[in-house]
Amino acid sequence: MLIFDYKGVEHKKVKFLAKKHGRLKDVVMINVPWGDKINIMDDASESLLMNFFQKTFGTKRDPFWGNLAANIATKSLSMMKAICDFKEQGFCTTHIENKVKDMKPNFANLCKSTQQLGDFKNFYALVKLVDDHVKSDTVFAKVIKKISLAGSLNEKIWALGEFNEKSENFIQAFKEYEGVRNDEESQKARLFSNYTFMLFALQSIADDEMLNYHGNSISKLLNEGKIVVVNSQGLKDSAVELMLNSTLSNMAQRIANEEKVPVSIFIDEAQRVLNPSTDLHADVLREARVELILAFQNEDVLKSSLGSDSRYKELVGNLTNQYFFKNSVRQYASGEDKDFSKLKKFEYYYDGKIYKASPIFIDENDLLKAELSYQKELGIGSSFTNVALGDNEILIYNEQLFKRRSLLIKQDIVTKKKSEVPVLNKKLDALLKKLNVLVQEANESNDEDEELWQVL
Repeated sequence: MLIFDYKGVEHKKVKFLAKKHGRLKDVVMINVPWGDKINIMDDASESLLMNFFQKTFGTKRDPFWGNLAANIATKSLSMMKAICDFKEQGFCTTHIENKVKDMKPNFANLCKSTQQLGDFKNFYALVKLVDDHVKSDTVFAKVIKKISLAGSLNEKIWALGEFNEKSENFIQAFKEYEGVRNDEESQKARLFSNYTFMLFALQSIADDEMLNYHGNSISKLLNEGKIVVVNSQGLKDSAVELMLNSTLSNMAQRIANEEKVPVSIFIDEAQRVLNPSTDLHADVLREARVELILAFQNEDVLKSSLGSDSRYKELVGNLTNQYFFKNSVRQYASGEDKDFSKLKKFEYYYDGKIYKASPIFIDENDLLKAELSYQKELGIGSSFTNVALGDNEILIYNEQLFKRRSLLIKQDIVTKKKSEVPVLNKKLDALLKKLNVLVQEANESNDEDEELWQVL
């Protein structure tokens, strides 16, 4: 199951229900310190990345520079992925492998490798180096001779083909940055500075270790049968949209798999992440054993996001079941506009009839108890703060406190008392120990000076 938690409170309800059904261990949090780290762009295709960058860089405001920046960013990330796959299939010499070992395809490396003109030129030179390695028949033949092709021939051929295609396109697209003369350098730098400026819009994601971890993704967790809750607080809608669209795209590809773990994807406030270019893959998800659940206030807000009435009707036409609760705005249901303003509390319309839902009321204390059980199950307290937690105390993540001041909130679930506690940070602890040693050495030096002064 995949759930996006916009308010930062829905995760407790998920944990309560998971605990009730004996699945608390399967709950995985994303975008919190004790959650699983993922690579936010791991499942994203080139077209999804281009769409994401166009929104991030504001192509509506400045189409020329926005599209130019989106093109550089998309091709650079695609090239990084091709290099990474190429290396992981064992095609590199030791020299080449050392050069590209840190070239993981994520937003952190995108900023690191392309932010300034000099960075981008170095990245271009690296692509050329690997490309020359592949084209050097003698050297490359020796590498292929050493690796085992048995059992993974298709993956190796695919990785090699992808690299050849991506590198050829990349080198051709940006050949103007190769061997730039000194008299051209300043002009190129001025032009490239527009991309540098736009790339700052990615900085918050690029700096977040929780979203740039190579080797893990939402779809991977879902295929393992996990209940994934994404803390969407602080994330831009475009970032949530990228996660959703790339996950849906990956899930749709499961059709050919014989064994499929059933997956439910719940999209609350659907209007925040759906747009005219969104492909929900609704026609194939059923075959892939993926259930898609959309929730939104009324059809007008979703029509606005999708861009047209026809796009909305096309979407709802692909939904197997539709449930309508009380709403002051007329809604399109069963092929016509209907008035649901007279429905009573908890009543809903479904397939031509009116039913009464059975609401689930969960006491706040029970939610806190479920959170306590979850945190004790994972050993969160001792892993994230030096402050000892009581038997009834939990840690609460607040993005601003955590990122600006390296603090978490400690709460007693019985008394409800809250206080701030420092985050356990190995780097800061090492720095503190070093400072303590320096202070101690300085004090000892002062004592020696004082003793010498007294003797004199």
